Amino acid sequence: MNITMLEQNTDVLRRTAGKWIDKRLVLLTAAQFAARQKEIDEKEFIEMSSRLKKSGSVFSPLRTIHFPMAGLLLSAEREQDEVIAELQRKYDTLRSAGLRSSPYTYIAAFLLNPSTRPERIKEIYTEMRRYHAFLTSHEDYPASVIMANRPESVTELVDASESYYRFLNENGFWKGNDLQFLANMLVMNGLYEENTAQAVLNAKREFESSGLKIKGMHYPALGIAALSGNIKECVGAAIELRNSPVLKWSKDMAVTLASIFASQAMIESSAGLTAAVQAMIQAQQAVMAASTAGAVTASSSSG
Repeated sequence: MNITMLEQNTDVLRRTAGKWIDKRLVLLTAAQFAARQKEIDEKEFIEMSSRLKKSGSVFSPLRTIHFPMAGLLLSAEREQDEVIAELQRKYDTLRSAGLRSSPYTYIAAFLLNPSTRPERIKEIYTEMRRYHAFLTSHEDYPASVIMANRPESVTELVDASESYYRFLNENGFWKGNDLQFLANMLVMNGLYEENTAQAVLNAKREFESSGLKIKGMHYPALGIAALSGNIKECVGAAIELRNSPVLKWSKDMAVTLASIFASQAMIESSAGLTAAVQAMIQAQQAVMAASTAGAVTASSSSG
């Protein structure tokens, strides 16, 4: 884990972000690059962010997440106009399948595999609502996209997510959007397995026994720590990050950032790691980014 690079990238983004961008969002984006041992090119980032903002209409939801989306798209290391055009094409595909316009629809578009049937994504989303009619919303679009890549039936996938949801809730996890995202995330790696569910519980215990308070926002990080098989390393990274000056005013981010670094190391060290796990990591970052960006937008509008 390269905290120095995280600090350098954070400094770059703070110069480009503007006063309305939440500090947590800056840290999240900086960690995307630092985990890959990549320094942020300030000029390149500003250019991508600006192009994204201008690529949609005045009322496009992309305008609320152009900052974190720039970080995700730059990871593709392709020509900017090409990746933006592809993102818009995928977004239009999802909209034609019945998904509503939202920042999460763009995140889902980023994660969309061209070979996945858009209708299957909508079927998974609709099936989620069978269990959680009021809880399931636009923020479940990214998980629906990645779950749709699995070979199992729609019913099997959503039932497996519900099994994780119930097990974890019965063992100390709070009901809500964060738990639903964690449950969906675990299914992206396969159907329900008790060993996986127990690993998530073990991750929570390890973090808490080390003095790290776990909140709902950290649930996806617990899932990544559990799947990585390196829970203790994740805990150690979180402690190191919490004590870093770069997190002086955002210590709650330590657990999430540790999972980003740990997950990247997991990808690089495991040749057999499935594409689904990497997609889960992207979804975790993107959903959190959209949530933060939405809250900032609402705050600035009401002010």
